[in-house]
Amino acid sequence: MTKRQKYILPASLGALIQEYRASPEYDRLAPGTKANYQLALGRLEPLYRVRVDEIRRRHIIALRNEYRDRPGAANHLVIMVGVLMKLAVALEYREVGIAGVERMPIGERRRWSDQDVAYALENFPEPMRRAVVLAFYTGQRSGDLAAMTWAKYDGEGIEVKQQKTGKGLYLPCQPALKKELDAWKATATAVTILTGPEGRPYLRGYLACATSRAIRRHPQLDGLAFHGLRKTAAAKLAEAGCTPHEIAAITGHQSLAMIEHYTVEAQQAVRAKAAILKLENASY
Repeated sequence: MTKRQKYILPASLGALIQEYRASPEYDRLAPGTKANYQLALGRLEPLYRVRVDEIRRRHIIALRNEYRDRPGAANHLVIMVGVLMKLAVALEYREVGIAGVERMPIGERRRWSDQDVAYALENFPEPMRRAVVLAFYTGQRSGDLAAMTWAKYDGEGIEVKQQKTGKGLYLPCQPALKKELDAWKATATAVTILTGPEGRPYLRGYLACATSRAIRRHPQLDGLAFHGLRKTAAAKLAEAGCTPHEIAAITGHQSLAMIEHYTVEAQQAVRAKAAILKLENASY
């Protein structure tokens, strides 16, 4: 009996997960969402052999609390339980779902400062350093960064199809990014631009985990998340005077309101500087 087979007991959570993975609802998930769900399903492993009708709120809260230092992971776990329990009710494995498991507060992901970026580039090992470079200059999500291939880099820009939205983008490279990419390509060992320590492409979802571990190793970066580099990229564009539509052309955001939220501090600084310049030039 294989390790996987030992979990597939009748009416167990492991069996329910197997049914969920075979469902059309699972097939319809966007690649990025599916990757997050896969990670969450793996975190439910301690409950694989428990009968679905015997799982209680206390079990989920205890499991959620094991990830209290990673609220994003904890919340994905809670979301995944909700999806599975809805299926369990539909399949008549239990009468009702599991309600009342609150999500962990995440708080606002703050942007990386220039000092934060410089520190990471100087102290991260090469695979993680490259991830920071690519995120900082392109503003893409971790899944899209991991999926970028050399075939889509033409020496001037990179073509990206975002996993979450399905939107196709062409991202012109700034000179600093082009210099990095050309150097990496000369020694490339895989079809993807980013690779793990062994030179192989990242599996879905694993780049985000790897970068999170790298950040946690450095107290100087406490409070930062890899996704915050997406906010940094948008803010940098705003500080350069780009409009929300121009920023969206790079980041791929579908909501201009989200861009405005990401860039509100940068826009305030730009407007404040413009206001002071007008004041200085005013004639009395």
